[in-house]
Amino acid sequence: MDIPESLFPILFGFFTIIVISLVVVLSLWRYRTIRRLMEQQAMKRDGTVAGSFLLPVLKFSYHGLPVVVTSVPGTKYRYAKTEANITLNKIAPGDLKILTESIGTRLGKAFGASDVQLNSDEFDREFLIKAQDESFARNVLNFTLQNKLLGMKQEKPRINLEGTWLAVAFPRVINTEERYDQLFDLAFSVVDRIENLAF
Repeated sequence: MDIPESLFPILFGFFTIIVISLVVVLSLWRYRTIRRLMEQQAMKRDGTVAGSFLLPVLKFSYHGLPVVVTSVPGTKYRYAKTEANITLNKIAPGDLKILTESIGTRLGKAFGASDVQLNSDEFDREFLIKAQDESFARNVLNFTLQNKLLGMKQEKPRINLEGTWLAVAFPRVINTEERYDQLFDLAFSVVDRIENLAF
């Protein structure tokens, strides 16, 4: 059965409406899931969930330090991430960035970019470390923290320390309580390590 050409614009309009509706429903479902998981974490950690429906923010404290958690889906212009931001008590002696190796970082090294080496073949192969103060980076990344990072390398964790601001992130929207616990376990291990260092 042939469809009359005069119906093509109408059918295309219906198809467009259906696709847009599905995208909206899926987006709302995803944001509701983010908020629900944050509310579960807030109950567990004596915190609160603030912010809008589209950008909920989880807030609680860890040993008196403020923790602010955001989770944003990826778009054309930004990658998805769930990030815990913690304000430390003391200013770090230099910026520190730790991320999993990728094709891009390996190419950068091939063309002369350098990173801090910890003399651990597995860790140096899996992670890229950028630091202003190499001795500080080596002190922070003790054997325990190296093992913790290696144990969750599939999550592709990112750690960024600037002054008193520490951000620990997974490059995805976290959709399970267990993954939130993983993120916080890593973040708190980094906090404990930095706070216990004398500098």
